[in-house]
Order: sequence, then structure tokens, then C-alpha cells
Amino acid sequence: MLYSEKLKEAPTFAEYFKTVREEGIEIGMEKGLEIGMEKGFEKGIEKGKMEERRNLAAELLREGFSVEKVAKIVKLSLDEVEEIGASIYLNQPES
Repeated sequence: MLYSEKLKEAPTFAEYFKTVREEGIEIGMEKGLEIGMEKGFEKGIEKGKMEERRNLAAELLREGFSVEKVAKIVKLSLDEVEEIGASIYLNQPES
């Protein structure tokens, strides 16, 4: 192939820049999606752990443990445990 024919096939700087930019955007989007999924997974795990602690606190309160003892055992604040306790008593059927 002649040199002049190769020049006709070579991309212009603008075409090259556009291609590199598009590839960069694609790579960035893939990486962003990967990071987003990882953070979402971690957040879901953390939310599940908190829900389990709240369920345990509710069970301990139903068993008669004090708010202070439950807060210490499950590592929740007194306010959180009191809130859980209040919701338990509000949701109990009347005898």
C-alpha cells in the first residue's frame, strides 16, 4: 500500500480524540457501575445487620429485659431501644 493511501485511511486528530473519549466514557461508566454495585451491596449488608439488631432488641424487650440492658447488649442507643419498645406496646393486641 502506498503512503498516500495510508494517509487517507488514518483518522484525523478529531476522530481519534472522539474515539478515545468514547472509550474513556465507557470505561468510566463500567467502573462507576461496579463501584456503585459494591457500595450498594455493602449498604444492604449494613442495613440487614441493623435490622437484625433491632429485631433482637424487640425480642429482649418482650422477654422483660430493661431498656438499658437491651441497649448495652445489642449496641443501640437508649432512644432507639425506647422507640422499639414503644412500637412493641403499640402493636400488642389488647387482652
